[in-house]
Amino acid sequence: SKHAINAFLATSVTFINEIARLCERLGVDAKEVERALKSEERIGPKAYLSPGAAFAGGTLARDLKFLEQFGRHHRVPTPLVSGALASNDAHKQWTAERVRAMVGGMATPTIAVLGLTYTPGTSTLRRSSSVELCRRLHGSGATVRAHDPAISVLPESLREQIKLCATTLDALRGADVAVVATEWPEFRRLTASDFTSTMRRARVVDPGAFLLASLSGQPGVEYATTGRPTVIGESKQ
Repeated sequence: SKHAINAFLATSVTFINEIARLCERLGVDAKEVERALKSEERIGPKAYLSPGAAFAGGTLARDLKFLEQFGRHHRVPTPLVSGALASNDAHKQWTAERVRAMVGGMATPTIAVLGLTYTPGTSTLRRSSSVELCRRLHGSGATVRAHDPAISVLPESLREQIKLCATTLDALRGADVAVVATEWPEFRRLTASDFTSTMRRARVVDPGAFLLASLSGQPGVEYATTGRPTVIGESKQ
């Protein structure tokens, strides 16, 4: 039952993220679709249907893989379970793709990554989607600067790929793009001016819309989040 519950939640996450990517292509807001889904009494307001980042390799992915392997062992096809895993893997590219679009053909951009841990409130880097992203960005030629409130020292295996900064503003300083990777409450205190005054150009990728209220439409800020058209705030004259 527990495997089935987590697999259902995981499938819900991948479903809404696929819908969100379609919404982006059409230039509409996936949150409107989310509201419509949750207003349907057979789905309900607590459904796992908020556009955002892909889930990492923790409980949801683990239980999907268990059911896939269990089905294979007993020769029972599980195309829906396998499809949810494939969809989530595809969505893991979303953030890196938005970063690439923002920097264009820049050969060695500097990317500020806010948050490294698997989830807020822990110091766990194992199975962290943020760490996966940092590796991917570094592998594509970017300089990666990061800050996480719970991390003071990086494992040796990551030190060549990530420059750890003591504060959020240190990580942002001189960056070409910032990514909100782990939604630590401390990051809520950031304002649009924190980005515009420190970054080379204030371009922010925020998969879960964590800073939507403070950044979207702000002058001088280019802001991208899952399921919405990228917003470029007009600079003050």
